[in-house]
Amino acid sequence: MSTVPLFRPLATALSLASIAVLAACGGGGSDASVAAPPVAEAPAPVVATTLGGTVAVGAPISDGKLRILDADGGVVASDIAIGADGSYAGIALSGPAPYRIEACGNAGPNYLCVYSTASAAGTANVTPLTTATVLLATGQSPNVLMSGAAPALTADAVAAAQAQLRNALANVLASANVASGFDFIAGALEAGSRSGYDGVLDAVGVELGVDDHPFVQITPRLGSGNLYLEQGSSSGSVTSTTSAASLQMSGLESLFRDMSAALAGPAACSAASTGIQRSLATTAQLSMGGGQAAHGASDVAAALCGFFAQGDDGNTPLWGSTLLSPTLGRCDLSAGAPVCKVDFVLRGPDGAVQPVGSGMGVTVEAGAWKFVGDLIPIEIHASAKAQRTVRGDSAGAPIDYNRALAFEVAALPGLACAQVAQRDAGGTLTTVGYYKRHPGATDQQRLSLWSANSMSWGASLDPLVGATRSADDSWIVLPEGSAGDAVVRNFYRGGRSVLVSLFADAACSQPFTVAGKSEFEVEVDGVPPVWSAMPNLPWPEVDASSIAALDALQLDAGATGSLHVGWSFPRGPLGLNGITVCGSRAECGQGGSGRVGERSLRPNAHDADVALANHGGAIAPTDSKTLALYGRNGEGVDLQSNLTTCPATPIGERCQ
Repeated sequence: MSTVPLFRPLATALSLASIAVLAACGGGGSDASVAAPPVAEAPAPVVATTLGGTVAVGAPISDGKLRILDADGGVVASDIAIGADGSYAGIALSGPAPYRIEACGNAGPNYLCVYSTASAAGTANVTPLTTATVLLATGQSPNVLMSGAAPALTADAVAAAQAQLRNALANVLASANVASGFDFIAGALEAGSRSGYDGVLDAVGVELGVDDHPFVQITPRLGSGNLYLEQGSSSGSVTSTTSAASLQMSGLESLFRDMSAALAGPAACSAASTGIQRSLATTAQLSMGGGQAAHGASDVAAALCGFFAQGDDGNTPLWGSTLLSPTLGRCDLSAGAPVCKVDFVLRGPDGAVQPVGSGMGVTVEAGAWKFVGDLIPIEIHASAKAQRTVRGDSAGAPIDYNRALAFEVAALPGLACAQVAQRDAGGTLTTVGYYKRHPGATDQQRLSLWSANSMSWGASLDPLVGATRSADDSWIVLPEGSAGDAVVRNFYRGGRSVLVSLFADAACSQPFTVAGKSEFEVEVDGVPPVWSAMPNLPWPEVDASSIAALDALQLDAGATGSLHVGWSFPRGPLGLNGITVCGSRAECGQGGSGRVGERSLRPNAHDADVALANHGGAIAPTDSKTLALYGRNGEGVDLQSNLTTCPATPIGERCQ
């Protein structure tokens, strides 16, 4: 935002001083009647007439669109394309201030929205830290503010929120050489530069949530600690590691450009001097599934080229894809070369975005960033899940919600038990669950949850008492209410990672080592919400015509057809990635005879045609049917929204 300068430009002030000296110190030939030459006036400051800025999350947001509302909720601008460098410009403001800004697009593996505010034309950046500013200024979730009036976004409230953030991040700002009074909304920002303000966005992860009140959680990527902030109150701290200030992150962009160039085709991938191998660390490693792994730059290069030739489905080559600019995860700067987690996300030739692999990382080798592949020598993945099931053909039927944590630990030979523990607000480790081998299972790919008994959904916290339910059971379903909320709140206040300890015996007492380690710190993709927040997640709502079409659907055995489905997002956008249509819900799993249709979706889609093929029994209009929409919210929680219809079931009851 432009402001009127308090002082004249330095050059003008010096010119006036020089004239005064000459007039006072002239020699005998001085003539007082000679007028001094006219002094040019300083140019008037340029006053901004439109709004512009930069959208960034540590990297430029991809496929981004911008929307602006005025103070009364009137639409100032919508569906404005954000540049590849994160910039937007030239938006003429109308209606009363303050203005609310929403920018949505792809950031790493997630489709997310970031928010900001402006009181007049000028500069308004849109970042996770401006999103935090909006929440702390209003005490409300920013997505809730994107409708209706917003009287709480006053200049004083925004200033207080920025001061609260700056105080909490003082150490991080200093490490990034950013002034302690920096303005997150109007300050200089170059997306993808990995320095200055953009470097701060790399250095911390910013997540929003709702507990008793809306909150901001900030976790360090280049240091330690955990911050929990509500409007007017802050607890915890984050500090940057001393070596973080000297870490040159800008080289990540060059690394990912080189890797993208190698995806042009088979020859480009395997080229001796310019292929994928030049981007790999000598210590690179990559899991191949089934307990197989590639080690070293040469073997990993061959494995990657083979993967791109086949695609993740084994039949669709990924040549011509490019890697999105990476968003940074936690970095280990404790010793030797830095090792940082990064998102590994491809944009296909058709423009579709998909993550390929998780737990990938980069390191510095001979002064350059290199892709290291798997960060830990065993496949471990931790994620959060939430699910809603609603009956679409009956207004009074109960809505069911479920939330869970999923831990997938590869069943390496000799590995008998894995303990998963989280930290509470004081840093004390608390066991979340145990995972073991399922008796009698052959070729078990990953350990199974140790449950209270073979029929229970609850995890047993006693390694000597319990049972496994199946050979492929990774979910810990959290109970409703306060019991499940306690686990969630530990992640909010103790950090979003778990410690996974490996054991060689079923009693979980004898350490099992992989590459010399038996304990691994693993980041969790997302955190399930507290129970009271479940209804307000960004569930997609299927439109009435699609519900009617599903309800009336009939499909003979062996027949084909199609179903058009449309939906909206009343509580803010969700990045959808898939849709399935089923007859029998009991047979709706992957490969089940009840699944009659499925397709992938682009994150910002609002409708789709689904091709149907019935490989099971005939489906009549009176039969129960299920439509499932899958996606991830902005912080990485996997959401599944199920819509069911069951004309034969009494109104007001759940579909069975």
